[in-house]
Amino acid sequence: MRYEDCNESLVQTFLEVLEDRFPGKAYLKYKLIFDTKKKINKGQMVLADVSLASEKIKFFTKDDVAVDGYDYVLTVNKKAWDLAGEKDKKRILSHEMRHIFVDEKGAPKLIGHEIEDFYEEIKSNQDDPEWSRKLGRLVLDVYEQEKEMNKDKKL
Repeated sequence: MRYEDCNESLVQTFLEVLEDRFPGKAYLKYKLIFDTKKKINKGQMVLADVSLASEKIKFFTKDDVAVDGYDYVLTVNKKAWDLAGEKDKKRILSHEMRHIFVDEKGAPKLIGHEIEDFYEEIKSNQDDPEWSRKLGRLVLDVYEQEKEMNKDKKL
């Protein structure tokens, strides 16, 4: 299967990021999952993404935690998560949380990469502005190594 339930590490780190950096978004409901496949967008490795839950997803995600279903689905590349250090894990989640927005009517929305987001990214990652590229390259290299190993096994 392409998607997996998240592990305790992702949940714990997400809760820390939510509490420390985005406490105003803590009331929203988030479904956290892993993606086990490589995803590329505009030539870059996608480390994570967040999507707004459709009515269908809300229906399928009803449970004891999210009585009306989840508001957002946050998907993290499993390999990226496993390879990232703690600081980069928090950076991944913080970046995705910056896309979350609630409009004046209280409706969950998503915002793209606004100029304010870039300023915040630069400010919060001054110690390692290339973290995302480096981690993305590492993940892609590991995918490539696995592909080569699987090819060798077939020979």
